[in-house]
Amino acid sequence: MNPALPALSWFWQAWLAAIVFVFPIPHTIALRNLLLLVGLAALLATWRGAARPRLPPLLKPAAWALAATTAWLVLHSLAVAPAPTLALDNLRGDWIVPLLTAALAAWAATQLPRERAAQAVTLALAAHMAWLLGWQLHLWLVSGAWPFKATPFAAYDYQGTLNSFFFSLLVADRLAWLLDKNSPLALGQRFGWTLLLLSLVSDLALQSRNSTAITVLLLLAASLALLRPSSRRWRVVAIVTGMFVMVGSGSLSFDSRWQGLRESATVGWSSPSLHWQTNDAATRPVTPSGASLEESAYLRAAWARQALLAIAEHPLGLGFGRDAFGRAIEMKYGYKGMVSSHSGWLDFALAAGLPGLGLLLLTAALAIRGGWRQFRERGDAAGLMFAFLVGGYLLRCLLDGHMSGWRLGLFAFLCGVLIAAMKPAPPKS
Repeated sequence: MNPALPALSWFWQAWLAAIVFVFPIPHTIALRNLLLLVGLAALLATWRGAARPRLPPLLKPAAWALAATTAWLVLHSLAVAPAPTLALDNLRGDWIVPLLTAALAAWAATQLPRERAAQAVTLALAAHMAWLLGWQLHLWLVSGAWPFKATPFAAYDYQGTLNSFFFSLLVADRLAWLLDKNSPLALGQRFGWTLLLLSLVSDLALQSRNSTAITVLLLLAASLALLRPSSRRWRVVAIVTGMFVMVGSGSLSFDSRWQGLRESATVGWSSPSLHWQTNDAATRPVTPSGASLEESAYLRAAWARQALLAIAEHPLGLGFGRDAFGRAIEMKYGYKGMVSSHSGWLDFALAAGLPGLGLLLLTAALAIRGGWRQFRERGDAAGLMFAFLVGGYLLRCLLDGHMSGWRLGLFAFLCGVLIAAMKPAPPKS
């Protein structure tokens, strides 16, 4: 940070936290855009003295892959998409704008000490989880029963996305602490573990199966990192395993939807019924055992099968946009109104074709690899947080259609902050 601008430090911390806090709240787009505009104006006003973000060399392969993905999306929209104007408009809103948001976040975060920028956005996510638990506590005091899934705004899976972002950053921070006694978020020992516990309790309170799955997978990744051949941290691994068991058993105990999941998913995949399309009770298929159909598992399996069939029919995609699955269903069945298959990977393949999905996954893989190498080779724990954030979001998008809208925008913003928080390349000798 430029020593001539210390007075702006608090402004940038507050600005980063405010953007992250406002981003997911419904009906706040105008406020979010106003905050982004204020940040841009502040950066332009201090242009001469402001620090410039620099991309770590280990992330350059991912940057080139991202450039190739963007070039493919533009070419695809112009030459392959049946409706180029629509595809280009979708590309602007759900690809170019998030990229610009990430660039603005990186530029703003560069004006702060590295750990302060990442800390500001993490505490904003913590505020959301504290709000959630406070809301449920209030309802519990009124009703006498703990209101699992109840949220102060939007649906529980909506809040689960926020907690997945929060947990990704925290589990990486705690992993860095265990490996090197270094907290990239400058949280210290007790406060860092307290925030991690806040995220785990929030996961139990939300009872979002897909969020729980990501939490469990990230804990598994952290356990594997701790069990390197040169490591004998068995006590720490036992603690992480305890967290793993707590989250998994808590979800199984309190979320009745796990019962019959496998059977309902099998029915969704194989049944010829169009119940997945119309949601008409008269067309609801019957499970072989006679048990009640678990709607969520059934629908996701049925939609995934339809998406794969559509991808086989349109391997080059139908034009960029979050509603590519809906367009495929309308073309095949004449049924309007559907949007997502509830898998971001399948949606992206239907929109941008199999080459687009391949480039997207390559970009994510190179980003995770670059973040991990930044941590192992440079001792930079911000790279570890980046790797966990990208990996967690990529897995969540496999399970949910989250590769668009505020989710993609907030993910891009967090990535920009973490990239700015990484250490610069060492000077050449």
